[in-house]
Amino acid sequence: MKPWKDSVIGAIYNAKTKTVAYGRKDKNEVYHIFLSDSSGNNERKLTFPGWQEDRHQWAEEWHPNGNYLICYVEKNEYIKEKKHKRKSVDATPGYGAYVDLWLIRKDGSEAWKLLDLPNSFNSGIIHSAISPDGTKFAWSERVKAPKFGNFNLMAGAYVMKYADLIINGTPRLENVKEFKPGNVDACNELDGISPDNKLISFYSTFESKNILATPIYTVNVETGEITKLTTESYSQAATFTPNGKQLVYMTGDQCTRFPGDVLGADWWIMDIDGSNKQRLTYMNIKDHPQSVNHYRLAGCLSFVDETHFLGGIMVRPLGLTGYTAIVDISKYIKN
Repeated sequence: MKPWKDSVIGAIYNAKTKTVAYGRKDKNEVYHIFLSDSSGNNERKLTFPGWQEDRHQWAEEWHPNGNYLICYVEKNEYIKEKKHKRKSVDATPGYGAYVDLWLIRKDGSEAWKLLDLPNSFNSGIIHSAISPDGTKFAWSERVKAPKFGNFNLMAGAYVMKYADLIINGTPRLENVKEFKPGNVDACNELDGISPDNKLISFYSTFESKNILATPIYTVNVETGEITKLTTESYSQAATFTPNGKQLVYMTGDQCTRFPGDVLGADWWIMDIDGSNKQRLTYMNIKDHPQSVNHYRLAGCLSFVDETHFLGGIMVRPLGLTGYTAIVDISKYIKN
């Protein structure tokens, strides 16, 4: 593991164009989208007329053809609500309120709104995934606002949705399926679609009722069958390897809780049935060469090739303050 680029987070790589998209906040704590080459050089900002400079913009997924980027964009209009007064932090990427889903050309010349969600604190979108062939798209959609003090719904209630992504003509989503594990309100956050388009990886509180104890699951989009893959600590951000045989994820399992810090997380890898779990990084092991003996949170990741990924590392528990590293997992990948 080695640093790739400082003060950027959410890096996603497109193999077709060898381009990386990522987020970086400005002096007002507002996130914007930037593109660079695979080395992090030749950086340029990506935006679109109508997206206000003082609203969050976030790159979520590349279309595999490299011509389009799927983004979250904070709504322009502020409206009055009885129980909540909107703040910019509400739309911070990963918090998800007051945002819509957009598709933009890589050169910024055209953009289309794929989802126009209600302008409400109860509504939002976090964590999406596109299939490797670009025909399917899935997302976690907020249906109820966070309930502070409620460990099940502290981050809000979410359902998962899965649809056909149509690029020809006017880009759009069609044939939407909804998944609500256990048919109960819970935080359900997805992170990946398997290469055969049959499985979605996600974490959930639908059984644990505790955002601090989140197992990873997969759901079969054809049958609805749910498989539980982890029970250790909290685990999230499960991403399929390019060959579809394994999942890379983050977990607090076996991590040192450093004095004065909350529990961090490192990256691990497992087979898609949950077996053969192996640790990949050691940022949260006291006195390990990879550790600075303080909290580090391994976050979402994007594969650069079969054996390397770009991964976000948060240095604070709240917000998206951190950097991006590149991680070599060649000795752990199944042939």
